[in-house]
Amino acid sequence: MLYYIVGSIIVGIITFYLFSPRHNSVCGLDHPANVYNRWRRLKNSFSYEQFLQQISPIENPKTYKKVLDDALKLKNQQEKHAEGIILLEKVVTTAKDLTKKKDPLGKEILDYINSIKDLKVLFNESVQYHDLMDAFFNDDGWTVDKDLLYNVEYSYRTKGRTLKSRKFIKIVDLPILNVATRCEEIELFNTWKWYQNGKIIKTETSKGTILCSIISILSRFVVLNRAAYCWKINYKLPDGSVIIAYNGANNRQSDYDLPPLPKGFAYPDIFYHAFRLIPLTPTKTILISVMESDPKIWFYTKEMFIRTAKKFGCRELKLIDEHAGVISGTPYEAKLSKSFYKGL
Repeated sequence: MLYYIVGSIIVGIITFYLFSPRHNSVCGLDHPANVYNRWRRLKNSFSYEQFLQQISPIENPKTYKKVLDDALKLKNQQEKHAEGIILLEKVVTTAKDLTKKKDPLGKEILDYINSIKDLKVLFNESVQYHDLMDAFFNDDGWTVDKDLLYNVEYSYRTKGRTLKSRKFIKIVDLPILNVATRCEEIELFNTWKWYQNGKIIKTETSKGTILCSIISILSRFVVLNRAAYCWKINYKLPDGSVIIAYNGANNRQSDYDLPPLPKGFAYPDIFYHAFRLIPLTPTKTILISVMESDPKIWFYTKEMFIRTAKKFGCRELKLIDEHAGVISGTPYEAKLSKSFYKGL
């Protein structure tokens, strides 16, 4: 118990001093939100309404087993993981609508999903996918911080005394490919985020899910380690933007038969931590990140979480901006053959 108390106090001290804010004043047309909203209007940006349309009910509810089978096939292709999730969400939406109408087929569908592990895992993934899409595209409920930090706009949602989603927007003077490589290549995170190391892992049951582990050392001087399992997904949207997401699996290790996390670490719940990259011009990118997590710091108030989240999230986008200038001659160059980078 003493370990966790001391660790929590150290987190607070490090956060205050190491990530002390440097406020910026960007007004008018150059403000990140103004740039982003202008792009949304001009380019018919993907919307929350379009997302809800994507996951609308299937035409024939009685074909749900075939649709779910197709969802698993897509997911197991890995590169079509998001398409598989969308298909499953369509079936779940169908089941919920039927249940509202007191049609027993709704319960039958949900029971079927829960009876098959692969479908249950995909359902659990779909919940996190839905939440991060809601954070990116649902404009309701956000409180915008009036002060920029590192030229990053910060906004957040709360529920009672709990800090929920956080959103960060920054305009980066770099091509989208440069930014995408830094967000996508988890095993190279430490080239721009010195306190974090990640690696791709596989289990016998992971199948189409890309699993990864992340180890964070908060300070160069104070050893306060944090360990987390995540599953990773990337996909492109019709408006030309791309999303790269890391979704927590600490509470779902049995879904993928993951071994226990190493002892001596704090285990934060990372519900989702995702990046959306929008090509503004060939040399300029709108970088948006959303996240929701429980860092397991028991003594923090909501107000402390709001301030701390701002410092960490804004600084992360600043680090990407500072360290994504070059691909040639770096370890990222060898990764460009991945199909995900084609067209970026």
